[in-house]
Amino acid sequence: MNKDKKKIGLALSGGGYRAAAYHVGTLRALHKLGILNKVDVISSVSGGSITTAYYALHKDDYQTFEQGFIARLQRGVLWSSFLYVGVLGVLVLAFAVVLGYITSLVMGTLWPHHPIWAGSVAALVGVCALALALLGILKNSFTALPISKLISKLYDKVFFERKTLSDLPQTPLICINSTNLATHLPFTFSRGMMGEYAYRINGQSMFDANGFPLSRAVMASSCVPYGFTPITIGAAFVRGKYEDCEQKPEPPKLIDGGVYDNQGAHKLSQDKSRFRCEYIVVSDAGNGQVSAAGTTHFFNLAMNTISMMMNRIKKMQRSDNLYEGFANKEHFAYVPLEWDCSERSLHGFVNNLRNGNVHPDVWQAHGISEAEVASLKAKGAQRTEAEKAILQHIKASVGWRKFEESVPSSDKIDLARRVGTSLVALSAEQIGALIAHSAWLAELQTRLYLPMLVEHV
Repeated sequence: MNKDKKKIGLALSGGGYRAAAYHVGTLRALHKLGILNKVDVISSVSGGSITTAYYALHKDDYQTFEQGFIARLQRGVLWSSFLYVGVLGVLVLAFAVVLGYITSLVMGTLWPHHPIWAGSVAALVGVCALALALLGILKNSFTALPISKLISKLYDKVFFERKTLSDLPQTPLICINSTNLATHLPFTFSRGMMGEYAYRINGQSMFDANGFPLSRAVMASSCVPYGFTPITIGAAFVRGKYEDCEQKPEPPKLIDGGVYDNQGAHKLSQDKSRFRCEYIVVSDAGNGQVSAAGTTHFFNLAMNTISMMMNRIKKMQRSDNLYEGFANKEHFAYVPLEWDCSERSLHGFVNNLRNGNVHPDVWQAHGISEAEVASLKAKGAQRTEAEKAILQHIKASVGWRKFEESVPSSDKIDLARRVGTSLVALSAEQIGALIAHSAWLAELQTRLYLPMLVEHV
């Protein structure tokens, strides 16, 4: 919490291992600025939830957290799933081959003088058996392909060591977000609580969060549609009172939190939310690249369609938070991978100030006068001079010289943006590139838009 008693929130976006690594840079910058240990709430989605949960378990020693987490990001959590699918495929194929072979023996006995017919029937039986087995797996894929359960176990092995929601700290308050298919609303996990308002009875959640595996909460948050099986909550975590209710809501079926809000910022700015904060830093690992080149089959089409809808939601949310005035709104500092590490951020601040989208307490903290702001909205030479004067104020206030000297190279930025959003192990170079971008931009954006939180400049 800040000295003026206003709450500080941090939102960590989705994006698989790319997001998990990118957010380390944001945490590093906030730690350097003396803000991280004052954060009241961390709200996360998908890959960001991996970072959030691991940080929450190791927050008392930042260096140990960062070193341990970077080492773990160099270990993937998909290999057992690939192995399971491969073994299942071999078994199905073996079943079809054995059934075809048995059929050939039977047909050979019945039609000893017609080997071609016997072989044809055996082949047909084998093909039909293979097709029926595959259809059965597809129809019951959530049971036959429990990918999410496998990854949950690997999350435990690599990151969380069988910790539960009860092991999360009292502060910061952790909000791990997923999306509930049963209600089309966010379903959240935090210390001592999981659920949403649809599952409240007399003001109390019907779910008992004590002992709920942290790995399973993170899996629910990162359960990408079409790739992983939805997460359900077993009877062991349902309170007894709920069983006696006459009208029971549909049990939750949880998928990736990014389907509803891929930035994790919604809960931090939602009115009457217990997670609501006044100062919010949003670390966004979306790379902004848009292309239809990879859309070559129905699966690609489905995934790209989902991505398009998620990006639209993100842009609308960001526009509302940054460019729709400041009256009665939270203070936001955005740290997107798609933005360049350059002086453009400073010019963007000046434009936002001219358009009335910057809180007065922000530009006053930078030493900008009301007269200069008024001149900024004039025309001609007066506005040009005001822009130059304000830009100099900003550069002095944020310490621009050191940013100029530490801009990440274009090669590093290109490498960071090429990293995929899967859960495949990252190289040290990829992780370093992602951290370099976010650490640089997070410090600059925080100094620009949340100067009241920075104790030293």
